[in-house]
Amino acid sequence: MTKKSDYLLKKNHRDSRLGELLRWLDENASTLLDDHANGLEAIGVGKKNSSRVDSSDDDWCLVAFVEEKLSKKEIKSRNISLFADTAMSCDTGIHNGPPEDYETDVVACGGMFRPLPGLRVPAAQRGSFGGPPPSVDLQKYFNALRSGIGITNPEGVYPGGLSVGTLGFFLEDKNGNLYLVSNNHVIANENNANVGDSIVQPGTLDLTQTELQQMNTIGKLRNQLGIGQLEAWVDIDLSAMNEVDVAIASLNGVRDESKLSRIGFGSEAVRFGKPYRLNANAEIIGDARVYKAGRTTGWTEGEVTAIGVNVNIQYSSGVVRFKNQIAITPSVDNSGPFSDRGDSGSGIWNTENELVALLYAGSPSRTLANPADLVRTEITKALGRGTLKLVTV
Repeated sequence: MTKKSDYLLKKNHRDSRLGELLRWLDENASTLLDDHANGLEAIGVGKKNSSRVDSSDDDWCLVAFVEEKLSKKEIKSRNISLFADTAMSCDTGIHNGPPEDYETDVVACGGMFRPLPGLRVPAAQRGSFGGPPPSVDLQKYFNALRSGIGITNPEGVYPGGLSVGTLGFFLEDKNGNLYLVSNNHVIANENNANVGDSIVQPGTLDLTQTELQQMNTIGKLRNQLGIGQLEAWVDIDLSAMNEVDVAIASLNGVRDESKLSRIGFGSEAVRFGKPYRLNANAEIIGDARVYKAGRTTGWTEGEVTAIGVNVNIQYSSGVVRFKNQIAITPSVDNSGPFSDRGDSGSGIWNTENELVALLYAGSPSRTLANPADLVRTEITKALGRGTLKLVTV
């Protein structure tokens, strides 16, 4: 795992305003999140007014995410601490209080942050979940595999339960073996799966009633829809700080693998990248707009509005804490949310078609993602088969 903000900042950036805020956040975020009296869902660093992180019009500030914004009168009546007061009172013995002249921004995220597949339901309730196919339908059967389509690990659930998440991207090892990547909670069932479990496409929640009747056993399902086997995952740890929610599966070669670099029906992947870049003055350069192709909402556009996010995520097994996360909001060009239930596991790409993050959680108005280079580092360690490269054009 990376130490403190080393992922986010190089040494010569640490004395910048951004560097000071990220360093302070490293030292104090856990204290703030442990205090339930302040009503925080997450805390990160961003620009005022929820601007994109590459905005030059606003200064860096501490961003507090809450379920809903309240008036000072309501805050007092509910005995909730003001975020600015709580932040100022932090004392780790390292840096007492935030940097001088710091600012805060309180953002309503509309509810708790949760993993986004959430689509594990009893078979009898099929049809009540998932919504209609988006304009870019990634919920169907694909003969040629690609990023963004629906997948699941049905073992131990099917046929009594149905599930679906999203295939994020593809990796290749030095021997030419191919792998798909998604979230731990999508294909490794929050650490409770077994190596060798079958991964199927489409996810079982996307099968028609006729298909469910034809494939009424797990064996029939594997034989007809299996595309690979679960190989490894990074554990989700309830007792420690996490940075990634990721799992990897080998492909079995049954489907067409000629379009593995394709992102949904659109562009082609080119390389790993970053959702933002810093110049020598710790100023964001480049473009902080991103997009994703996912099983539920299809092709959507968003903007990176907070970095270094520390957050509590409510998994089925308990509350899990993450650090160094990226927060994304839908762009003005997007007609709906950036992501929804069933989109977990989606790769997130920048405007140059570089893979920059892995989507795993969200609230009604915000999406959270693991930085892609952390994902690659940790899943490479977990798989233990040497260097992994992104499958590209």
